[in-house]
Amino acid sequence: MADVNIQQTPSGGETRSGGSGAVWAVVVVVLLLIIAWFVFGGGLTRRSTTRVDINANVPGQTSGGGGATKTPTKTP
Repeated sequence: MADVNIQQTPSGGETRSGGSGAVWAVVVVVLLLIIAWFVFGGGLTRRSTTRVDINANVPGQTSGGGGATKTPTKTP
């Protein structure tokens, strides 16, 4: 009896290249960037509070602009 050796190629003769690995690498990097943006950037609910504290009583300065006031005098 004779030995029969049958070799078959994938359907259509297509071969896979390393392109799918590069696609998965890009997908993983994009997902990591999105997660980092939500964690460190605050995501959609970022709120910032700005406090403005104005102190009008600065030591060492006199209040100006008012000038002297005259008291009314009685005329006899």
